[in-house]
Amino acid sequence: MTTTVNPLRPAAGSPRPYDFPDVERRELDNGLTVWLVPLEGATMANAHLLVDAGASAEDEDHGGVAALTAHLLVTGTRRLDASAFAEATERLGIDVSSESSWDSARAAFQALPEHLESGIELMAEMVREPRLDAGEFSRLKAERLNEILQARAEPGRLADEMFLRQLYTADTPYRRLSGGTPETVGALTLDDVRAFHAANWLPGRSHLVVAGSFDAEAVMRAAQMRLGDWEGAGPGHRSFTARGVGGRRVVIVDRPGSVQSELRIGLPGITRTDPRYFPALVLGALLGGVFGSRLNLRLREELGYTYGARAGFDPRRAEGPFSAASAVQTEVTAPSITEILAQLDRVREAAPEMDELLEVRDFLVGIFPLRFETTGGVAAAIEPMAVYGLPADYWQTYRARLEAVQPDDVRAAALDLIHPDQLLILATGDAARIRADVEAAVGPAEVVSPD
Repeated sequence: MTTTVNPLRPAAGSPRPYDFPDVERRELDNGLTVWLVPLEGATMANAHLLVDAGASAEDEDHGGVAALTAHLLVTGTRRLDASAFAEATERLGIDVSSESSWDSARAAFQALPEHLESGIELMAEMVREPRLDAGEFSRLKAERLNEILQARAEPGRLADEMFLRQLYTADTPYRRLSGGTPETVGALTLDDVRAFHAANWLPGRSHLVVAGSFDAEAVMRAAQMRLGDWEGAGPGHRSFTARGVGGRRVVIVDRPGSVQSELRIGLPGITRTDPRYFPALVLGALLGGVFGSRLNLRLREELGYTYGARAGFDPRRAEGPFSAASAVQTEVTAPSITEILAQLDRVREAAPEMDELLEVRDFLVGIFPLRFETTGGVAAAIEPMAVYGLPADYWQTYRARLEAVQPDDVRAAALDLIHPDQLLILATGDAARIRADVEAAVGPAEVVSPD
């Protein structure tokens, strides 16, 4: 069973030159780090305020409080109710947002350069003196609960949630989504949000990233004036090892009547600072990160089992998941699982041919500049440097590190990171129709309810 590179596909051209812009890093007396990325001639400016107030900073009984707190910030300040706050952003012509992930929370806006300093003023007010209105809290909490229920009604999103729940041990936070569960979100109160904000939205571990056309000294004056007397350092994120349940397991999430099966096969992967990050990035792309990847060619192009297959690592502060995923017709559930496993075995058994590796590597190198075509993209690029402490030359050396990945490096990463005897094989579909074939193909299966 082999997959070959399409000989008719035209050869990739040479990647266009790109130099990541210079970055200046300063620090206020209160510990807030300011990252300045001047882009001469840019028509817009972006400011991102990163705070160590993501889901890793919340305790499990309050799962989802980080996300709900972040969403509430854009609903007003002590001075401005929701309507007045919206009018203020419209008057300045700025687009304000606030969200959280596992590893950080972010308040951000985009504005014309002439409104950058006024935007910093409004964002500082939003972050430091949020209104946290009871009515807005109830509305957003209800929306979040409804989103969770709607997600569980969609086969793909249900499979993503169940994969995490079955993959990680009960004491690993990653076994749930960062936005919380119905049980934890349902129990949250406005006092919980207020307490989380007071304890975690503080400057000591925070970063202000500004990218675009601006006067650096004017930005620093605005930062000092609006954020310089902000005080405190929160407890920061929890440190933990993300542990998998262990052993090879086959789980069917029963969804009676489903005409498709959502497949998720994987295991805990790597941290964002793992030295194997670049070989793992190429490995994931080779398996399922580009259109001509092995999984996509085999399952879609050769067998016609699916419209698409993907694979990759999700590195975080702790070991985020590696997964291979696809949605297939019910009748080909078992052979699709067999094919995915065969491709995972294949990448361990032999290093890829150089032509195949070059195709994947050239794609990753070629799309590199596209990430930075906007000021928002440049500002977002600074975030992993701030959150994970990546080196100052990270983006300047990014292409070279990709190009340094060789076939043997890909195989070594596969041997290190993909262990067939530790894989979770999860299928979300009609158990009555797929169980016998799945068990015949890969062994005994546990059937669980989506609930």
